[in-house]
Parts: sequence; C-alpha cells; structure tokens
Amino acid sequence: MKVIFSIWFLVLGGVIVLPAHGFAQAAAKDTIHYTSTCAGATITFGSPVFDSIFFPSSVKWHFGDPASGYYDSSTAKEPKHVYAAPGSYNVTLTVKNGTDIIQIQKTVKIVPPMAYNFGPDIFLCSGKDTVLTAPAVAGATYLWNDDSATTTSTLKVSKTGVYTVSIDGCGVSDSLGVFFSDTPRLDLGKDHVMCDSANLLLNAASQNGQYTWSLNGTVLPVTEGQLLTHYPGGNYAVVVDVPGCGIYRDAVSITYASPLKPPFSLGPDTLLCPKEVYTLTASLSGATGYDWSTGSSASSIRISGPGTYWVFVTYNGGCQVTDTVLVRYRGDRPLDFHDTAICKGSTLSLNADFGVGQYNWEAIPPQRDDQNQTGQATYFVYRPGTYAVTATVGQCVYKDTLTVRIDDSLKVSMIKDTTLCNGEDFWLQVNGNADSLIWQDGAVSASYKVEQSGIYTVVAKNGCGKDTLRATVNLTACACQLLLPNAFTPDGNGRNDIFRPLHACEMKDFQMAIYDRFGELVFRSSSPGVGWDGTFGGHKVPSGSFIWMVHYFNTITKQPVLRKGTVLVIR
Repeated sequence: MKVIFSIWFLVLGGVIVLPAHGFAQAAAKDTIHYTSTCAGATITFGSPVFDSIFFPSSVKWHFGDPASGYYDSSTAKEPKHVYAAPGSYNVTLTVKNGTDIIQIQKTVKIVPPMAYNFGPDIFLCSGKDTVLTAPAVAGATYLWNDDSATTTSTLKVSKTGVYTVSIDGCGVSDSLGVFFSDTPRLDLGKDHVMCDSANLLLNAASQNGQYTWSLNGTVLPVTEGQLLTHYPGGNYAVVVDVPGCGIYRDAVSITYASPLKPPFSLGPDTLLCPKEVYTLTASLSGATGYDWSTGSSASSIRISGPGTYWVFVTYNGGCQVTDTVLVRYRGDRPLDFHDTAICKGSTLSLNADFGVGQYNWEAIPPQRDDQNQTGQATYFVYRPGTYAVTATVGQCVYKDTLTVRIDDSLKVSMIKDTTLCNGEDFWLQVNGNADSLIWQDGAVSASYKVEQSGIYTVVAKNGCGKDTLRATVNLTACACQLLLPNAFTPDGNGRNDIFRPLHACEMKDFQMAIYDRFGELVFRSSSPGVGWDGTFGGHKVPSGSFIWMVHYFNTITKQPVLRKGTVLVIR
C-alpha cells in the first residue's frame, strides 16, 4: 500500500490526498489567501492549491458567515465576499479532484476600518528623515506601502512619497504625503552692464520653491523661478521659500546701456561623440573682454565634458552681450533601428542624428537619385527594402541596417463571443498582420487568458492603421468538465497506466494530440476512451514532460473547446 500511495502523490502534482472519498490535510504550501480584512470591503479569496490542481471536479467555499445567507458559499476558484460585521470567521475550502478530496481551513479576523488622520503633509530638506506614526493597536500587525517590510506602528521615511498603512490587513482611512526638497544653491551671478536689448534671464529655480522677486525694492508680479530683465534694469532681488529647508535670498545689479546689442551667438546646442574635445569660440567683432562660466577670460574654451556653457562678452569696452549653449555627449551605444512595416503609399522617416557630421545612406534596391547619398541625418523611405546608414561624427562612426516591408492593409480577426464552462482554460487569440496588440487592461500580447465573464477588447495596430476588436465571454456552470491527470505511470501494473480523460463530458468530434518537447507528434486519438500508453513507435518514451492538446465540441454549450496542458510520464 505504501508504494501505491507514493505513486498517487506524484500523479496529483504534490498535493497529499487519500484514496477514494478520503479527506486529507493540505500540504504546507496549500493555504487560503485574501485581499483584505476590512468589514464592509469586497474581499477576494484564493488558494495556491489550484496551482497543482488545474481542473478540479468541484470547488466549494464556506465563508463562516451565516448572516450573509445565500452568499455564505461559492463555487468559484477566486470568489468575493463581504463581511458586514467585525469578528473571527472560519473559512473552509473543499476541492474535489476525481474521487479524492482536499480540505483547507483558515480563521480570518475581520476588523472595522479605522478612521485616522495623519495630519498635514510633511516637507523636508534632502538628507533629513522623519518618522510616521500609526494608531497603536495591541498585538496588531502593520503593513506600510513602502518597500521596507516594516510591521510596526512607526515607519522611518527618507524619500518622497505618499504613505498609507494597513492594520491587521485593513487600511486606515488617511494617507500622508512626505516631500523632500534639494538644498537650494541660489546664485544670481555677477553684476552686469548689458547692451541695450540684450535681455538677461535670471535663474533662481529651486525644487518646491516659492518665489518673490523685486526690482529696486518694488515687488514684481512674478512667482516663477526665472525672471527676464529689461531696459533700464536696476537692482534685482529674490526671496526663495523652500518648504522644509528655509528661506534663501540673493541680489544682483543688472543695468542696460547703449549701444544696441550686436548680433552674437555661440552656435546651436551640440551633441558630441564619446571622448571628443570641442572648441567653443565667442566670435564678435569689437569684443574687448570675455567672462566664461568656466572662469576663462580667453576668446575660446576647450570642452571635454557635458554641461551648460555661457559667456559674457564685453563690447567696445562698454556693455556686454551673452549666450548659452548646451553640450551633450552621446553614450557608447550604436544606432538602434528596428525592422518595421509601413502602409502602402506612406513614407517612413529615419533619423540618425548624432549632431554635426557626415551621413551616408544606402538602399537595396535603390530609391530615387535624390534619396541616395543624401548626406543628411534624416532619410525618407517609401519603398520596401533594406536600408543602411553610416554616420561619421567627429572621430566616431555609427552604423545600422533595417528592413522595411509594406502592409497593404490591417487585417485582423478574433472570436466575437463564446460560452465556456467555469474553470476552463481559455485564451483569446488575434489572427492577422497586426504589429502590436494592446488589451483592455494594458496587457501587450498576441493572446489573452480569460478568467471571468465579460467583454474583452484589444486594439490592433500596424503601419496602415488600427482596429478595435471585441469579444463577449460568458462562463457558466456546466454539468460536466473534461478532466485529465497531470501525470501517469505506464509501468504495466494495472494502475494509472493510461493517459486519457478521467471522465467524458457531453461532447462530440473529440481529438487529442500529444507532443514531445521537440514538437514531434507521439500520439493521436479521436475517442475519449482511447488513451496513450506512454509509447512511441513501439518503444517506451523516457520519463519527462509531454504537451497535450484536446479539441472537442461541447454539446451543452454548443461551443467548440480547445484545451492544452502538460502531462508527466513517471517510470
């Protein structure tokens, strides 16, 4: 008897059961989980026992709540229940798997939602921290929504976030925002005499700051972190109040004088190759002095790192003009084009811009002459083919290739509606030439698992456009559901030697196929009474996992059914 008992232990996926009509204690990993312990909340129940018993013969939940009447029980795998009053409730899950029964019990403590006020949001300067305190409940377990796994009534906080806490699985009614501000570095710069119309932007921006600007002692109607100065200028001052950090002040004198500013520019923002050294030159006829952000007083500077660079140029020994340029460095990454599709008649724009450089494109087959060897960073594709670019920027060379195909139109289809039995494994499949599929919950995949009744939608897209498909799925309690074991032992001892449905449903047009891990068909049957004996070509297959697929027509729901799964051969 002990040997036989061990075999059935493996056959049923590691769940301990007793022979025919016997009850068993669940394995250590089999328990009941639930989403809340709040009275009045909708609580979803579940159990990992269904990870090993995919298609149980029957499922029965009792929530230990007689006051709920009809709603005190459910046959769903993941039922929902509402407890109207606090208290301890004995929840029982009974799962029947063929002739064997598994029963799991758990006492759930339901508590009333707690009204609590954390107080106003907290603002702190970076580098500091604070402690949040929840109401103290003797013997309670606390769960905060951060990543610290703190289980006590206090939580040390050192980063920005909105914090909540649950007590014995029931969330309190309030949340608290904690906001950290960077320590301000307020510096309006040096005093300057600007040429007329050379408007200068003063920058006092600080994280979470509140700003008060004044000119010559008069408060200005400006609340932003930046202020554009104008003729005739004067003494500008700013007060910055940063919550949690304090109040910061600075002042500067910016005045304007003749003549009008001459044309001056450092050039466009620049993207450089890794390790490239670049020269910024302040070219201005009549320049008599230079004041760079680097501290240099020369007419040009050499740049070897990213940053924002500016210069004040003194014009004819009098007023000043200024300009700023942003210098960025491209990381050591190659071009990254991807094969794609466009709709017939459309044009695809390829952009390989790494900054100032040479760009050589090649098309196979060639496009028009004006599209071959354009020398530009942008290239327009209007025919299918293979396209390659070589970008030479400074000392760096980047290359990439992609293939472009043409889609005549978007053609997609999906089943419109169907009726399934509760517990059936069913996936919605989209057929056609879509490049991307986005389902109603944001999932991105070619198929979608259906777990409850409802209307399912998917947005399909390709180079020609998009379309929205809908399917209505109804799950119903069926008189019979097809059940197959997840393992069998074809050892010739007369017990569990054949893999076939444990019982046949109301069906017709039955087909079952079994494949090995390389995708080769090893067995096919057109009758639920004819099963697999674990051989292929007259030889015993080795121990291991095999894939099965079953097609049949359910004569109760009047719907075709496709089921698939794996079976373990044990020798």
